[in-house]
Amino acid sequence: MAAKDAETRAEIAAELRAEARLLLVETGLLAFFTERFGQAVVTGSAGYDLMVWRDLDIHMPCEGERWGEWARLGAEIAELLAGRGLMLHKAQYLNDYVEPHPLGAGLYWGLEFKDFADNPWRCDVWGWEPFDFAVRQARDANLRADLSGCDRDLILRLKHEARARDGYHGAVVTSFDIYQFAVAGAGETLEELEAWKGIGT
Repeated sequence: MAAKDAETRAEIAAELRAEARLLLVETGLLAFFTERFGQAVVTGSAGYDLMVWRDLDIHMPCEGERWGEWARLGAEIAELLAGRGLMLHKAQYLNDYVEPHPLGAGLYWGLEFKDFADNPWRCDVWGWEPFDFAVRQARDANLRADLSGCDRDLILRLKHEARARDGYHGAVVTSFDIYQFAVAGAGETLEELEAWKGIGT
């Protein structure tokens, strides 16, 4: 049963990654961001080939002074999707330079829409100050290298299990927590992950 579950999880991840690639090409989103900002990188679960749900993370270099241009992207993205026969359902704009997060400030769009098969997608788009973007890309490259030596199914299983618990994923543990946990070889269960993080201690 465990082997079958692992096979199913691998199939889901492969299917989702194929869907993500097709979506980015057919909508023209990645090309749009690349043309505008010179570089756009798919990171997160889609970039690491560890997808469990329909979620995309796209990062690019963008100076904080371009906040006005970034704010206007919402309408441009909506029009781009409409031109492909899709409708932007929700878009959340954030200028995180106003109240910077301890981990860094950036410009953000949270996009939600359905693909051509009527599947819902969430797309988190971040614009970072160019030097900060380069630093983040270097960190991301190190994480990708570390993840390549990890038990891939362990990560997929923990992500599925975390997602299945109400109010758990993103609130108690994040995907990044799971990645770090796997890289550290600190255990095999969410309970061990919580202990490793020091939750409840």
